[in-house]
Amino acid sequence: MRHLIQSILWRRLLPRRNKATSGHAVRMAPLRTRHPVLWKARLGFLPVAVAATLGWPLLSQQAVELSQTLRWRAIELSAEAGFIVRDVLVKGCSETTCTAVLATLGIEYGQALITFDPEIARRRLKTISWVKSAAIERHLDGVLHIHITERRPLALWQKEGHLVVVDEDGVILAHDELNRFVHLPYIVGTDAPRHTKELLSVMSSGPELQKRVVAAIRVSERRWDLQLDAGILVRLPTENQKQAWETLRKLEQRHKILARDVVVIDLRLPDRLVIQLSEEAMGKLRNRRKEGGRDT
Repeated sequence: MRHLIQSILWRRLLPRRNKATSGHAVRMAPLRTRHPVLWKARLGFLPVAVAATLGWPLLSQQAVELSQTLRWRAIELSAEAGFIVRDVLVKGCSETTCTAVLATLGIEYGQALITFDPEIARRRLKTISWVKSAAIERHLDGVLHIHITERRPLALWQKEGHLVVVDEDGVILAHDELNRFVHLPYIVGTDAPRHTKELLSVMSSGPELQKRVVAAIRVSERRWDLQLDAGILVRLPTENQKQAWETLRKLEQRHKILARDVVVIDLRLPDRLVIQLSEEAMGKLRNRRKEGGRDT
């Protein structure tokens, strides 16, 4: 009896198999057979898509023209309402002339105020060599406020046989009328402008000694040679330049070494000082040694 009940339950729980599909894979009908309406809709959409693609450039051009027309009309209305450029105030100009600023910006008095773009104006002003940065404000009363920050001349740089004024970034500021810049240090070397600020910082600890430096020559893009007014060449090391400069300053302070018949002071070695005397001084030294030898 128990076995009969179990067999009845199993028959009810198991799914019935379709004799037509039992043991065979079922192949789905193609989309055209299953959804004839959707298939016809796709075929009908194709010419519409083609027509829209071909007509899009024409519509785009018309949209651009309409946008430009509306823009210029808005500009005209703003100008008629009184929003125009009435005045330009320029501050911070020393080497840069206000005339050059206005010419670079291309501002016209009476032009619509909204046609003046401060960001474009800043980019234009930075094309002037002396201008490092510019702050520009556009006020609704029609006044443009322009504040110029100029570059600071750092040195006279010998570039390809000519002297030019450069700043700490190596930007050339002036080629002509250099007489008013003769107080600047004279530098030589391909990468000299980029390292001059560091050298001046090193020499600032001995301002009196720094005044005696006639020229700074950059050697092999690694270190400096300093030409002093007494005709002495000081060779600084690649590293520890500040320590070498302090050594030279103390030698001058204690022993007045720059007043002696010295041609070269070599400070490149950290543990020793090499001094080269002039030919005249070497001759005198040799004579003293000979005289000393005869006395003994």
